[in-house]
Amino acid sequence: MSVSVVPTIAAVPKTHIIRFGVFEVDLQTRELRKRGLRLKLQQKPFQLLELLLERPGELVTRKQVAERLWPGIHVSFDRSLNTAVNALRRALSDSPRNPRFLETRSGLGYRFIGAIERIDVAARPNEPARHIDCIAVLPFANESGDPAMEYFSESLAEQIIATLSTIDRLRVVARSNAFRFRGPDVDAASAGQQLNAAAVVTGRISRLGAVLTVAAELMDVQTGWRLWGDRYQRAASDVAALESDISCDVARQLRDRIDDGQRSRGASAVEAYQDYLKGRYFFNKMTEDALRQSVAYFEASLEQDRRFPLAYAGLADAYAMFAFLDLMPAREAFARARELALAAIRLDDQLAEGHAALASVMRLHDWDWTGAEAEFRRALSLNPNSAAARQNYASHLCSLGKSEEALDQLRRAQELDPLSLPINSEMAWTYYMSGDFEGALQQAWKTLALEPRFPAAQHTLGLANQQLGNFEDAIVELRNAYVCSGNHPTAQASLACALAAAGESSEARTHLDALTESAHRRYISPFCLALIQTAFGDADAACELLERGIQDRDVWMIWLPQEPRFNALRPLPRFRVLTSILTAAV
Repeated sequence: MSVSVVPTIAAVPKTHIIRFGVFEVDLQTRELRKRGLRLKLQQKPFQLLELLLERPGELVTRKQVAERLWPGIHVSFDRSLNTAVNALRRALSDSPRNPRFLETRSGLGYRFIGAIERIDVAARPNEPARHIDCIAVLPFANESGDPAMEYFSESLAEQIIATLSTIDRLRVVARSNAFRFRGPDVDAASAGQQLNAAAVVTGRISRLGAVLTVAAELMDVQTGWRLWGDRYQRAASDVAALESDISCDVARQLRDRIDDGQRSRGASAVEAYQDYLKGRYFFNKMTEDALRQSVAYFEASLEQDRRFPLAYAGLADAYAMFAFLDLMPAREAFARARELALAAIRLDDQLAEGHAALASVMRLHDWDWTGAEAEFRRALSLNPNSAAARQNYASHLCSLGKSEEALDQLRRAQELDPLSLPINSEMAWTYYMSGDFEGALQQAWKTLALEPRFPAAQHTLGLANQQLGNFEDAIVELRNAYVCSGNHPTAQASLACALAAAGESSEARTHLDALTESAHRRYISPFCLALIQTAFGDADAACELLERGIQDRDVWMIWLPQEPRFNALRPLPRFRVLTSILTAAV
């Protein structure tokens, strides 16, 4: 019996890395990388590539492939071979008609036709663990083909810059300088040299449907070596989490390259910022459970660094949201929010987030419209690119009846962060409060296209349908908001209001009774209860509740002058007295 001797994997020295085009094969770790980023390749396609690279330019017969990939198997392997070849071609982006790397010799076998470079890792000097004191972050290349994704390439780079800026003794090249180098053809090493940076962060963005894919890498400018790289996939609605993951991963890679004396401080600063970003991510979900998670992350951030002003500002915003979600009485929630906002400003008077948080307290609780306006403007002068500050300022303008100015601010906020659920939902709410119910309807649907279970958008969609007389649709959407918000009282009150307006008095009364009973155990907004009484036509009961809302400084009272569901009460002198209290300082 004859025995065929076939070269084994050991025939190729494990110290070799083989490069061709933008690809690199590491035979020791058994990885295929493209521009330094690992590609997923199954065992059989990798073995085929390995065999072809052993004999570049030579014909590798089908029999030789079978003996390497399926030794000892004497059955037809055509389908398996075709599967392996196709998988390899997909990984290399190679065409069977116009091949750059893998040539098919019909009926015979295959040939690797690309130019290769073998690198002896053992002979290459060890990577120097030199100190990196300056880094540049370039805008990520947009490979999605969607011009609207350009914002994300900049937003992601800005987030990484902000994270790295928390590390002591690490100089981060200013955005205005680094962003001169953009596009897929930028030479990162050359850009880093021109910016006098020791390392450069680069990456690429692509999108398929609702899934974003980001490839990022960190490169040593002096040697051109890749220090780190990874690939991320997330839903388009999870942009904030994606930005947080990538920026913090880059920061971790730099920790070991910081001077020993500063390493622990650098690590704690990065951890504090990472927890802060996670807190913001959950805050933006605008549900009770997510809000409590956001508070936990903001507090964890302060455990890392008690003098971290962003965490204080985040907590201030969270306590203000506690009042909006009826989780705490307004006076109690805003007393804590004011304390935290002032703490953030004392630590850093130039922090836009601190001034924006204080503005929200002055607006939502103090009803100090002039003071809130000044603080919002201060925040935006410190950071014109703060989408969140613009959103909150827009809400302030809308509550004062300045809907066009509010929409202008929201459009600018959308340019900065087009996929933000709170910003998109705020725009729908602004249309609703301005009386443009069709606009509210369309914008709410756009928001729900990003996240179908976002309660704030479902709520506004239901309200807009109610005002348009589409009671059946209104009730459906408000039921959705009630369920997706975790049976929140505000959504329940709006559902009861719509049911009463639609003539479904029995079910509406059941919800009102349940809310009244709940008021003995937790805070229930008098404003929301007044909406139901108005729908029932009980003006006296509604006005009595609204008077209590004034006394309680109920956070929802700022919308009294604009809320369409109170239109039936507007001719009443008692109601006009209430609105005059809110508008007197305008």
